[in-house]
Amino acid sequence: MKTLAAPSSNSSTAIPKLVFSLACCLLLMLDGAPSDAQNEWENPEAGWLREVLPSADSFSVKQGDPPVFFAYRTDSANNNSQLIGYVFTTPDLPPEEVGFSGPIDMLAGMNLHGQITGVRVLHYLESYKYVRGDFINDSNFTSQFIGKSLEDEFRVSRDIDGMSRATITSWAMSRGLHNAAKRIALAYLPGTAYALEATNESTALQSLRAQSWEDYSSNGFVKELAVPIAGEKDLRFDIAYMGHYRLGELLIGDKDYSNADRTASGLIEDGHMLLIGLHGNTPRLQQLRFGAMQNGILYPNQEDRVVFAGTAKDGKIAGQVQFAVALFIDAAIDISQAFTVLYDTGERRGEFANFVGVEYELAPDILTLIGNQSLQKKSDMNRNVVFVVLFLLALILLILNWPRIRATRNKKKKL
Repeated sequence: MKTLAAPSSNSSTAIPKLVFSLACCLLLMLDGAPSDAQNEWENPEAGWLREVLPSADSFSVKQGDPPVFFAYRTDSANNNSQLIGYVFTTPDLPPEEVGFSGPIDMLAGMNLHGQITGVRVLHYLESYKYVRGDFINDSNFTSQFIGKSLEDEFRVSRDIDGMSRATITSWAMSRGLHNAAKRIALAYLPGTAYALEATNESTALQSLRAQSWEDYSSNGFVKELAVPIAGEKDLRFDIAYMGHYRLGELLIGDKDYSNADRTASGLIEDGHMLLIGLHGNTPRLQQLRFGAMQNGILYPNQEDRVVFAGTAKDGKIAGQVQFAVALFIDAAIDISQAFTVLYDTGERRGEFANFVGVEYELAPDILTLIGNQSLQKKSDMNRNVVFVVLFLLALILLILNWPRIRATRNKKKKL
């Protein structure tokens, strides 16, 4: 009877050794990837610097706070080097915006006018990369940023075209680049329009930062609305204007505002963002029952104009409500004037046969912060124009009727 030979000791250990070797290689690869990525943004190649700021012919070492490469161009007339801009890497300017699977490290150039001169993606680990390859660098997505000013929105579907089937990645890159560039401008370009605007914004925010949620309620920045539910406890809202990223970060925190803004950018083209903090009978919330009214005109809420805005763990709203949503009211509403936030309580939602509401008006410092002071001035100017026109009409009528008035007065004197 033939017996099978026992496997040799060498063959019995071959497979475990192979598995162990592969595991070690994998660990080395995983361990090396972050190191390589870090080296790329800490020590980018000289050619990459010229790629993102092509008009420069020399660069300093990375220096300053925040760290940048100073970009110079030699003046042919006197052979002197002139500063023409800055090159920066987004990991040096945390917190980074997170894409679908992680942060996206970028190298970018900016001239002295606050305009982007070039962008290079250094490292990213988006899971989609393993399906489509290097889909960011293979696209023309980054070329859209060249020439953009910090005063632009950098918003996907508005002034930036997103990458096909990569909305989250597109949004993270746009917002991440914009945020990083703004910090560079504040540090190194104090005379630019953006830096001056940001200084005014900071001044307007100081009083808001010093106040509590209760202060907001007492001064009208936050308004409360109770919706009666028959036989149940009320559904209650805390309402505040959140149509500016600084207000959003202040009210609900950086992360929740970033997530809400990212979700909204893929769904909603326009509108004014309101924060709705919910407590009470929250399961009875129906987004199509929201609406707004101004000057007697009803603006009912449409589908997909409400997005989740976090669980009220951060920002001024922390601990005040159960969770929050962002409601986008119609863009036709003039936010420099008072408007009313409505909730339909009728049997058929959206018809507003019956409703409850609360009037909301932005304070002057909020209008200043969001850049709508010009709207307020325009409204004031319109009121002044109306007053002048009415005064002139009254004066003309007086002049035209003056002979009759004099005749009447003289007749009365004779009598």
